[in-house]
Amino acid sequence: MKKNVFTTLRTVVNGDIMWKLIPVFFLALCLGSCSEEPVDPEEEAVLTKLSANSTAIGISSVSASTSQSPNVASNTLDGSTSTRWSGYGDGASITYDLGSSANIDYVKIAFYKGDSRKTKYEVWVGNSTSSLTKIKSKTSSGSTSDYETIDLPNSTARYIRIVGKGYVLNSGGSTVLWNSITKFQAWGSGGSSTLPISGNSPASVLGITANTWKINSFIGSPGSSATYYDDITDASGISYNTYSDDNYFYTDGEWVYFKCYRGLGGSANSQNPRVELREMDNGNLASWTGDSGTHTMEWTVQVNQLPQDTDGDGGVLCFGQIHGPSKNSDGVEVDDVVRVQFIGEENQSSGSVKLKISGYVTEEQGGSQTFSGYSLDTTYNCKLVYSGGYVELFMNGSSVFRKKMEVDDLSENYFKVGNYLQSVKGASYTGSYGLVRIKNLSVTHN
Repeated sequence: MKKNVFTTLRTVVNGDIMWKLIPVFFLALCLGSCSEEPVDPEEEAVLTKLSANSTAIGISSVSASTSQSPNVASNTLDGSTSTRWSGYGDGASITYDLGSSANIDYVKIAFYKGDSRKTKYEVWVGNSTSSLTKIKSKTSSGSTSDYETIDLPNSTARYIRIVGKGYVLNSGGSTVLWNSITKFQAWGSGGSSTLPISGNSPASVLGITANTWKINSFIGSPGSSATYYDDITDASGISYNTYSDDNYFYTDGEWVYFKCYRGLGGSANSQNPRVELREMDNGNLASWTGDSGTHTMEWTVQVNQLPQDTDGDGGVLCFGQIHGPSKNSDGVEVDDVVRVQFIGEENQSSGSVKLKISGYVTEEQGGSQTFSGYSLDTTYNCKLVYSGGYVELFMNGSSVFRKKMEVDDLSENYFKVGNYLQSVKGASYTGSYGLVRIKNLSVTHN
């Protein structure tokens, strides 16, 4: 095959092949209009692998050697070109953990401002982060800000590390030692899970409807133009079944992402902003009592980023809760029965955090409780139960907290789940945000 025929045949959009130009290929052969230049071996290898049965490999976690806040490593997995990881220096790196060893065929990388600069980088792989092997040195095309597909030598590895060497503007000049990636995918087979690529909406991926959950979210760009809606469908032109916004609420086909920025508005009852779900009962506001029956919410969660709190000395967000009445029939101000939170450093995107249990059940009954042994970018299966007046939390099948609500009236409760920023009342917008991803959400009342 000659190269100009190959180029005519291969129309690539975001790494996908469009075969509708095959007739042009055959016409070119018949007319003998091909040049004698051979096909680039790497182009041919990419074409072969793209047409094979490779699938997107699930990524268990991501970390970086250095990050420019808020441009942190987890941003490269949110499927959006409006966020990025940025690290400065020759050798600044970002490392993807596939969870277990996988057969890696190729990777897709979207570089920040990739249509105006060429990024120099290396690809390293291995089964231990302390023993990686360089398998590719390359420079990006400088022609697209979306995915570029990079063929790799046949490799079996758990970790993929992209090592940045800086960029050069298309217009010329010296190398600038900033390295920035907006999106990343690994393709092949194996790993801990397979990440589906889907155009589904967040609601369809979670399996929720307006009858079961209300969506609290924002419209407009983050910052002064963002407007909060306690029910996002109250915003003009928003449909529940198709609602998706790369700034706040979106999906990669497996997880649904809840992204919320400090400094945005909150509900009428709280100045802490949130992007979350509120339990509904057949389209009406859910309301049940905690001393009758067993009420259970289960969900799988990863917390990928903590915000910066108002004082700038830490970060905390809530990713699940049982909400009660602002004031019950006895005049007791219950508000949140329990809030399940992670607390750590400001703008933290990896590493150890603490599980914090707040709400009336702790704050008004002895004080909030914290538990060590938790991490960002780690998957947890959570179960929150309210039964017989007791609140109990299970993490990965083990009970980690159980306590009785010491009030007489336990009515008017409902579940909430998503991303509810804490300790940011009065904070200004700085671009700092929290990021939570959720799947496998279910609620039962027995």
